[in-house]
Amino acid sequence: MSQVDAADTAPRMIRSLFRSALAASSTAIALAVVLPTAPVTAQSAAHAPYEDSLSAAEARADIAALYDTMQAEHVDLFARRTRAEYDAKIGEIAARIDGPIARSAFHRMVQEALAFGRVGHAKSDAPFLDVMTHVQEGGTIIPLSVTYRGEAMLTDQWASEGDAMPPGSRVMRLGGLTLAEFERRARKLVSADTDRLLRAQIELGLPAYLFLVFGPRDTLEIEFIAPDGRQESRAIPARGFGEMYALQAARPVPNASRPASMRAFEDVGGGVFYIKPGPFFATEEERGEGGETYAIEPYRAFVREAFAALADSAAKDLVIDLRGNPGGDASFSDLVVGRVADRPFAQSSRYELRAGPNTKAAWAQREPEGDGLGARIADALARAEPGERIAIEVPEAPPIADNAFSGRVFVLVDRHSYSNAAVVAAMMQDLGLATIMGEETADLATTYGATETFTLPASGVKVIYPKAFMVRPSGSLAVRGVVPDFAIQPNPVGAAEDRMLDTALTQIRLTR
Repeated sequence: MSQVDAADTAPRMIRSLFRSALAASSTAIALAVVLPTAPVTAQSAAHAPYEDSLSAAEARADIAALYDTMQAEHVDLFARRTRAEYDAKIGEIAARIDGPIARSAFHRMVQEALAFGRVGHAKSDAPFLDVMTHVQEGGTIIPLSVTYRGEAMLTDQWASEGDAMPPGSRVMRLGGLTLAEFERRARKLVSADTDRLLRAQIELGLPAYLFLVFGPRDTLEIEFIAPDGRQESRAIPARGFGEMYALQAARPVPNASRPASMRAFEDVGGGVFYIKPGPFFATEEERGEGGETYAIEPYRAFVREAFAALADSAAKDLVIDLRGNPGGDASFSDLVVGRVADRPFAQSSRYELRAGPNTKAAWAQREPEGDGLGARIADALARAEPGERIAIEVPEAPPIADNAFSGRVFVLVDRHSYSNAAVVAAMMQDLGLATIMGEETADLATTYGATETFTLPASGVKVIYPKAFMVRPSGSLAVRGVVPDFAIQPNPVGAAEDRMLDTALTQIRLTR
């Protein structure tokens, strides 16, 4: 996986499943889960008919193992919580285990413990996988698809037949909870560094969050303000995936967003060339059956073709569209950045990692080639003492002469430009390689990432943790995303035209 940080495979699959069913357009890296309305206890969740249970001793032992291992492996578990706060939280969770506990309830406990640290890359996907299992076995969920505009939650699809709650309606209450109350409950278990990242994750997986908050429901009461100003309340019926597909097919809503996996380039006229590089990893189509996520040759061929077309055009300005980009590996993104850079470049000014026993063992099995970041990490981990925090000198990538572009470069981002996409935007901004346009990213520019995993012994829950702390080239430690040089509002709900891109193109042409 990328040591800048790649989009996690399981969350990507989960997001794709939910968002495709709801005709949504964005993709993201860091989905977690939310706390049920009442605190999870062993007795309240032990007898779910569709799942087995853990004994109290097994559950307590796994919670203790989770905390011990995270302290040994996480690059800085106490970055945003004190040790005393974390000790108290783990004690409170363990005290709730008062008997045999259903696995789904235990999965939420694990994620609650991880989310308490408020680091987006420390999480478990187990609760979301539970919801997937429920749906795949014929269960229903509330088909509510939304987008945020600032702090306002707006519907972006029809949720039922009839004219009730049209797209663009502002959600005020969900199941009797105000939006603020719902977000506070979500905050307890969503791994998110900031409220902006919290909302971006809720936006991408709301049907699953509603299931985890309210449990199985035949309907859920939603209070909203319609686009015409009328205030109403409607009971939205739960549906299976087949029903949701049928509903969206019958009532499509225009959407200008392009698929996150799309790779495209074109001369858009007026002296501007457009490239959407797509994710910085091999798509399912590119890697084929059984192929590797980091099979780079198809991507290399795409980039060469795109920049050859750019060289043949009369374009003086280049737009690189990273909106909705889930991130990936620097070896992919360097193929693009290298063709617009006039000097060697590095994505981080500071890169530190924890040499935890699990991380050391994992890297002892890897054989990175060359003198890149991976090789430097492997060498440093081999020499480090277990638990030591070590600094790595990030190697610079060279410019690429093949069809290099020397004109103005503009990078378009949005709140769903994640992981390596956000890091690339921050680097190009800090090094003066591009002007950033669009909306602030939800993912951070200086971040805890480069994830590894371990498995809890009794439950088998896979835990994701960040082994590295990466500081953007400017050295800023601000806990926020990439802030555009030129802010552009996202496309309105129901807009068929890409107004964000149109605004960017107009601004580019006006500033010559």
